[in-house]
Amino acid sequence: MEPNADFEFGAVYFRKSNPPAEDWERDYQVAAEDGHTLFRHWVIRNQIEIAPGVFDWEDYERQMDLAAKYGMRVVLAEMVNDVPDWTFRRLDHARGETRRGERRWNEMNGSSVSPVGGLCLDHPDVLASGERFLAEMAKHFRDHPALFAYDIWNECTFYQAENMCVCPATQERFREWLKEHYQGDLRTLARRWHRNSLVDWEDVRLPRQVGPYPEVMDAVRFYNDNALRLMKWRREVLKANDPNHLVVAHGNARSFADIASCCGDDFRAAEHADIFGYTYYHGTQCHPFLAGDLIRSASRGKRFWRAEAVGNSMWAYRQLGRPSPESDRMADPQNIRLDCLISMACGATAFQNPRWRPLLDGSLFGAFGWYGMDGSRTDRSAMIADLGAWSRQPEVMPLWQAKPLPGEAAILLLEEAQAQCYGLYNNTDAFSLSLQGAYAGFLDAGIQCDIVRLDDIERYDLLYLPYPVAMSAPVIERLKCWVEKGGSLVSEGCPGYFDEYAHAFPVQPARGLAELFGCTEGSVSFGLDRMDGLEIQMAHGVLQAGIYRQSYQLTGGQAVGFYTDGGIAICDHSYGKGSTRVVGSMPGYGYYRNPTPAGQEWFGSLISFAGKHARLQLTKKGVVARLWQGSETMYLWIVNQNDAPVETALTLDPTVLTPEAVRCIRGAPPQWEGTKIIASVPAKDALILELSGF
Repeated sequence: MEPNADFEFGAVYFRKSNPPAEDWERDYQVAAEDGHTLFRHWVIRNQIEIAPGVFDWEDYERQMDLAAKYGMRVVLAEMVNDVPDWTFRRLDHARGETRRGERRWNEMNGSSVSPVGGLCLDHPDVLASGERFLAEMAKHFRDHPALFAYDIWNECTFYQAENMCVCPATQERFREWLKEHYQGDLRTLARRWHRNSLVDWEDVRLPRQVGPYPEVMDAVRFYNDNALRLMKWRREVLKANDPNHLVVAHGNARSFADIASCCGDDFRAAEHADIFGYTYYHGTQCHPFLAGDLIRSASRGKRFWRAEAVGNSMWAYRQLGRPSPESDRMADPQNIRLDCLISMACGATAFQNPRWRPLLDGSLFGAFGWYGMDGSRTDRSAMIADLGAWSRQPEVMPLWQAKPLPGEAAILLLEEAQAQCYGLYNNTDAFSLSLQGAYAGFLDAGIQCDIVRLDDIERYDLLYLPYPVAMSAPVIERLKCWVEKGGSLVSEGCPGYFDEYAHAFPVQPARGLAELFGCTEGSVSFGLDRMDGLEIQMAHGVLQAGIYRQSYQLTGGQAVGFYTDGGIAICDHSYGKGSTRVVGSMPGYGYYRNPTPAGQEWFGSLISFAGKHARLQLTKKGVVARLWQGSETMYLWIVNQNDAPVETALTLDPTVLTPEAVRCIRGAPPQWEGTKIIASVPAKDALILELSGF
């Protein structure tokens, strides 16, 4: 079954214990009347496989039948890790183990009110029992007319580094991974790890400490590979038993922070899904535009969903020790509207809630849902119904066939640098905040910026490297080649100071980077806390930076920024047909901590540094514009994130389009002054224009 051509709305509905059975049919009827087309159900193994080989599908069969009756489609979200209680008696030897040496048990999950975890899928017995369950699910429902897809990993991350397993089965997996990586040569591994007393592969163990050491860097790579191996396994089992339905998955839009610490690699996870998606909760992650843009990049042209969007207060997080200053934000229907429109503007094709109605049990009871505790309609659900009705209007429907244009700039996600940050500090904050700040700087300057991996850089003329302190030799060579062919590279401080094994080079920049940037290191300070508030003097103002401080001596480059003591802080250089700029500190981090007008101007000026013109020029803070390309027309989105209406002037680059005809898809028609739009946009809403005749 193929995805719908329009924009879809839906939610997670059934979690076995919730909602009560007497409400099911009424809820489906209300959902269908309000324009919802998708329900996702958590298929919780420990609630279904009630005894060895005994599966109770009755409640799920009724959910499927109701979906078919009311014209809805179903995504079955496998919860194979939620193993039945009886398996612990049979497979006690296969329990997971934490770094602290604690053996895992199945503990209650607040999101499902059922036991979760405990056994390790790296153990062959656990994997085999999980495969039987997945195969049984696919065979049981593959012919049902309501089935749309299987969800193979609800939020592709392990959330916390403490969740990484070091049980004997995982240790053995690690050894096999190392044998392949090192071609079976234990002596090479021993030298690389600085553990020359390793004499047998059984001496090799997963590290239980976090530090900037080769064994930790290898462990980070192994855990990511292993997680994706198990994701691929889920897909293959389901496809083997049902080749006709789609496989979907969703992450947390946290690649900029979670790859090193808990395997949250959205880019690699998206490879195993026909449709990818993301969870995003305001106040707990990043800027909402960053989340959407990241997942669009990770999906690499595939359809992607906003898989979980909070529809009510997140007060329950306070009970879990995760308070948020925005925890009540989504109780406001206007914020729900803005949240949905941002997801749309980023290119998502569905907007879904983790609760159609709140749970009645457990630590997360009462939170998140669009509908009331009893399933009744609310002002929040009315907002979603209104958005759905607008999205299905005949004059709007062609919009969903268009796609956002690629970004004018790209931020490179360097997994080696993130891993080095994790090894140094036991967290990824320095890398994460540098990336988030750089993105915010571009966004505030009106520049659409994508988050990309190395394989994607050929599509871009301007590339920004946040916290690039660790890079492998192949990465460096790829970047040099890209610049040589005409790319413009902007790097934050200490580029390539370490290799992918946490080894620092005595002369900096190393491995050809000095030639690339036209300078060598004068001095460096790695005092993480001492550099907060670091300032760089430039011709047009003061640039805020932070984290590290690297100064330069010129070897062909040109100094364009200075520290307060006169040391060279920014160096520009030509290399081949391209150009480079290296900044001795982290402007992304500086902008995250202190988003000044000078910082915004600097990030905006990087388009000119690359020899380009900005597509769009805005005049109001908190207003974001995006261009979409359709088959015959272009669409302009202007999203107002502010609490009050705004009137903004927006200039279109005449090399992109010169509109001769404008049709308003959402909002009030604007006024035109040549190529300048004078647009009025309501609070927390969007103006959407169809532009033709160019």
